[in-house]
Amino acid sequence: MAGSNGIKGGYWLSKQANIFPPERIPTSYFSHLFYAFVGVNATNGKLIISKSQEIKNFMTKVHGGHKKAILSIGGPRSTTENPSTAISVVASDPTKRAAFINSTIDEAQRYGFDGLDLAWEFPETQVDMDHMATLFEEWRSRVDDRQAELLLTASVYFASEIPRGSQSITYPADSINLNLDFVNLILYDYTPTTGAHAQFHANQAYTGSGDRGITSWSNAGVPANKLVMGIPFFGKKWTLLDENDNGIGAPVVSYDGVVPYNQIPGASNGTYDSSTISQYLAYETSWYGYDGKHSITEKIHTAKRGNLVGGYFVYALGDEDSQGHTLSKAASDAWDN
Repeated sequence: MAGSNGIKGGYWLSKQANIFPPERIPTSYFSHLFYAFVGVNATNGKLIISKSQEIKNFMTKVHGGHKKAILSIGGPRSTTENPSTAISVVASDPTKRAAFINSTIDEAQRYGFDGLDLAWEFPETQVDMDHMATLFEEWRSRVDDRQAELLLTASVYFASEIPRGSQSITYPADSINLNLDFVNLILYDYTPTTGAHAQFHANQAYTGSGDRGITSWSNAGVPANKLVMGIPFFGKKWTLLDENDNGIGAPVVSYDGVVPYNQIPGASNGTYDSSTISQYLAYETSWYGYDGKHSITEKIHTAKRGNLVGGYFVYALGDEDSQGHTLSKAASDAWDN
């Protein structure tokens, strides 16, 4: 579980290894570090491990810093693949599910991981959710049977329900409570326009926000000590319709995609918006919404003062300024103080 000191988590992305190798992870600012991601073979249910030496380098760095290392499975969809497809197939089949569970434990023990994280982003149907509940139950049972002493966690949608057309599908809160040590709430990617994509407070009734997501999970019955709030180290860029109309919600002509914090020009000098607890930067017709030092500090203070969560995680380590690790330090300091 989160424990008295809480979770200070960070996702290290294998796909960024060439620009941010594991040796550069600032372990002093974290308690739990996630190796992200490994895939699942939909045919036999086993994990796809293709970078053994990289994993060993990650483990050397993390355990050398006396931190916990967690193997994260799945991850967000890309332009070429959707890891959730294989997870859904495997979770639905008892034989493949058992093979998956044994494979995860085998690989965790082979490399010395302290835990396993299921990043199923995201289930598509309520049947998927039911299979997820069964997977968590069987996973915990098998870990206990094998006396593996592994943490079990999952990365989940910002709220306990996911909209699917005119209906919503609901996460298995009871199974999560009984079988997982904590869940990582993906508290970002909310807004489709010039807004704070990781806002803690929503400035409009229909948009998502950190506090709404946390409240949703609390109302579903998951205790605060098992809720870990997500903080993005990336922003989103738009092209403004009028450079003189550049506040939150300003009209745009295009959405220009995701931008790592370290590629946002002048990010440290952006405007802090207290109503949403977020930051933005406008330069001519370019507009960036993101989290910076100020918003991260206030977001964590707000959540911790309210006893809303048991910790935080950041995504992803290679996206911040890699020299001073300003954002990692700000998050750690805010949680500790």
